[in-house]
Amino acid sequence: MSTAVIHQRYAHALLEIGLEKKNFEQLGRELDRVAGMFRNSDELNELMRNPNFDADTRKAVLGELLKRVMVSPVTRNFLFLLTDRNRIRHLPEITRAYHDLADAQSGRQRARITVATPMNDAEQSRLKSVLQKITGQQVVLEITEDPAILGGVVTHIGGKVYDGSVRTQLENMKQRIREASL
Repeated sequence: MSTAVIHQRYAHALLEIGLEKKNFEQLGRELDRVAGMFRNSDELNELMRNPNFDADTRKAVLGELLKRVMVSPVTRNFLFLLTDRNRIRHLPEITRAYHDLADAQSGRQRARITVATPMNDAEQSRLKSVLQKITGQQVVLEITEDPAILGGVVTHIGGKVYDGSVRTQLENMKQRIREASL
């Protein structure tokens, strides 16, 4: 079974519980908090991936961490299930799949935005407005910074990529100059 199918199955199962209990948005926020802990801790990732630590040890450490970020019993049990089945290392991908499913359920789309420097509130608001007009849906912005794009914006939304980065424009210009000089 492919890992993408695994991510979808776990995300779908959690979404079904969230829909039943009418708290699927809260579950998504809780997953984000826990995924953030994993994203920011190499030691935590190593503990969860290292076969020298058994499931009980992993669950004990995870249980202590979950007390700090305060998650619901549903999220706690879900994370323990992932730990028991040695799937906790897939939490970032499962979280992304969960958000995709929850967004579809709510009639919104998630836009993954990459910028070279931080966007102010007005810029974010304008971008969100444009994307909502394009998609006809509510849009949630996920903004990351990557100085390598030099400037501009790269937007991933609805399976499409809108690349307005300075880096790509310079590469395209360089290619056109090469072609013209031949």
